[in-house]
Amino acid sequence: MSAFFKLFLDIVLWRRGPQDLPASRLLVWTTAFAYVAVSAVQMAVTGEKGLVWFVFLVMDPLLLTGCVWLMLKLYGHPERFLQTASAVLGTGALLALLLYLPLQLALVALQSAPDRAFARFVALALLGSFAFVTGRILQLGTGSNLFTGVAFALTYFFLINSLLGLMQGGGN
Repeated sequence: MSAFFKLFLDIVLWRRGPQDLPASRLLVWTTAFAYVAVSAVQMAVTGEKGLVWFVFLVMDPLLLTGCVWLMLKLYGHPERFLQTASAVLGTGALLALLLYLPLQLALVALQSAPDRAFARFVALALLGSFAFVTGRILQLGTGSNLFTGVAFALTYFFLINSLLGLMQGGGN
């Protein structure tokens, strides 16, 4: 277990890539479970309710892995799906566990509302970390460039948040 933790940490730190992971369906399911479990803890900490749980526990991992598959298919590397999806889900869970969750706990403890400047700055920094880590994984998985990977990550972030807004009636 600690070997996988170190491997995912190395991917986050750009020392390794998805190609260093085994092409395993079990690893995809395990990282998806970790991704969902950490998301559930985050939502419990922040007191989220209702549709937010459905979006981030069901739609997010399904849409994320579907978009990764589509991107790999478009770039002609569908055979890299298991490794790339495992890397994206595993690093997402690791980033959430090591960065997002402690910061959310701190913001809750400080009673910092999401509209405060510090909370917005933290959210932007976290988005940047997600975008660059996921972007690097996709760069390596697709054989494209970092810009393409980061653009995908940011587009995905916009897509999932837009979906959440629509489901909550924010489109009206």
